[in-house]
Amino acid sequence: MPHIKGPVRYPLSAELSARCVDQPGGEDMARFVMPLAWRIKGSVDSAALQHALDDVVTRHESLRTTVTCGCGDGEAGYQTVLPPVPVPLTEHRLATGPNQSRDDLAEELLVKLHSDTMSMHQTPLLRAALHRFDDQDSVLTILFHHISGDGRSTHLLWRDLAAFYRARTTGTEPDLPPIRQYGEYAEWQQEWLNSPKTKELKEFWGGQLANAHILAPSADHPDRVANAHDPHYGSVTVDVTPDEMAEVRARARSGRSSTWHVLIAAGALLAAQLSGETDVALMTLRASRDHKDFQETIGMFVDTMPLRVDLNGCETFRDVLVRARNTCLEAYRRPLPSRNIAEESPDFLQPYVSSENVPVLFTYSVHARPGEEIRIADGAEPVKLRQEAALNRGGLCNWIIWDLQSGGLRMQLEYPPERIDEGTAAHWTTLFRELMLRITNTPDQSWKEF
Repeated sequence: MPHIKGPVRYPLSAELSARCVDQPGGEDMARFVMPLAWRIKGSVDSAALQHALDDVVTRHESLRTTVTCGCGDGEAGYQTVLPPVPVPLTEHRLATGPNQSRDDLAEELLVKLHSDTMSMHQTPLLRAALHRFDDQDSVLTILFHHISGDGRSTHLLWRDLAAFYRARTTGTEPDLPPIRQYGEYAEWQQEWLNSPKTKELKEFWGGQLANAHILAPSADHPDRVANAHDPHYGSVTVDVTPDEMAEVRARARSGRSSTWHVLIAAGALLAAQLSGETDVALMTLRASRDHKDFQETIGMFVDTMPLRVDLNGCETFRDVLVRARNTCLEAYRRPLPSRNIAEESPDFLQPYVSSENVPVLFTYSVHARPGEEIRIADGAEPVKLRQEAALNRGGLCNWIIWDLQSGGLRMQLEYPPERIDEGTAAHWTTLFRELMLRITNTPDQSWKEF
C-alpha cells in the first residue's frame, strides 16, 4: 500500500453538516449505513479481493475520513482524512437449509446486513465478507457508512472494486478515470456559498417558500415516540404495472414533462387531500453533485430540496402537472444546500418539529446507466430484495419510489408504526397511486372534483 501523508483536515460539506444537526457526537449515526451484496460466479481469489478493497480505500479519501460534528457553541465541525488501513474482510462457508435455495440465502444475507451498525469514528468506513457456497458460487457483502457515500457512490465503489480486482489478478493497471476528493468538494462548496451567486439563490428561496409549510400529516398517535433503537419500520408497498407506466410516461412526454414531474404533481394533490390546503410544499431528496468535476467522487452528496406546488389557479389534472413541472424546473436551476434554504425560510419547516405531525420525504430512484458491464471473476450481479427492507428513518415517513426492470414502478411508504397505523399508511399509498393515474388517464378532469 503506497505511503500517503495524513491526517488532513477539511471543512464539513453542507450535506455532512446537515447530518450533524442535533448529533454533536454522532452517536445516533451508527445505523446510518449502506448494505450491499453481489452474487459472484466463478473462482474468487481472496488475496486479490483484499488488495482490491484496500486499493479502493486508498483511491477514495471519503472511505477513510472521520467526521467531527460541531459542538453547538459556535465551533465548526470538520472532517479528517486518515492514512489507509486494510479493509476488514472475513470469509464464510454457506449451506442452504431445508426448502431454501441459494437465492433465498443470498437475499437473507442482505436482509441481515440491514440491521448492522458501524461507527463513524473508526476507519475504514467499509467492511466486507465473502460467503462461499462453493468454489464457483459466492456472495460478497459490503457495508459502508452513509457519511462516506450516497446512491451513486455505490455504483462507483463496485466499478472501482471490479477494476482493481481485475488489475490484481491480471498484473495490469486499472482502467479508471481520474477523480477529485470529497474534501476538495467541501472546500469548493464553502467558497461557492460565499460568492455573489449564492446571495441571488438565497433571495429566490426566501421568496419561493414565503408563507409555505412543508407536508407533515397528523400522526394517528401524536403522544407516542418512535422507537429509535428498532432498526426496522413498518412499510406498505404498491406497484404500478408496466402498461400503466407506459401511459404515465407517454402523458409526461406529451406535456414536456418527466415521470418525476408526474410524481410531484401526485404528491402535491395528496398533500392537498391530507392537509386541506391548496398551497403545499413537498420535501424531496436530490443528489447535489452540482460541480462536474465530482461526478466520479465517492462521498455524501445527498441533500433535501423543498418543492412548493401552489394549486391555486389550477383547474384540471393537466394544470397541476404543468405547475409541478415548472416548480421543478425553477428549483433545480437554483440548487442550494437545505440548511441555507432553511435559514432563509425558517417557518416552512415548522410542521416538521411539531410532535403532532409526521414529516414526509419523497425519493425517486432511476436505474443506473445501462450497458456498463462490471465483472468480478466470471460475472457478478447485485442481490435484489424482493421486498425492500424498511429501515428506521428517525420518526419520518419515507416514500421510496423506484423503477422496476419490468417497466413498472414500485412505491413503498416506510412509516414509524408507533405513530402511524398500517391502515393509514395503506390509504395514503393507494391514494397516491390513484392520483398519479388520474393525472395520466383523465388529464382534463377537475382535480377538485376528485
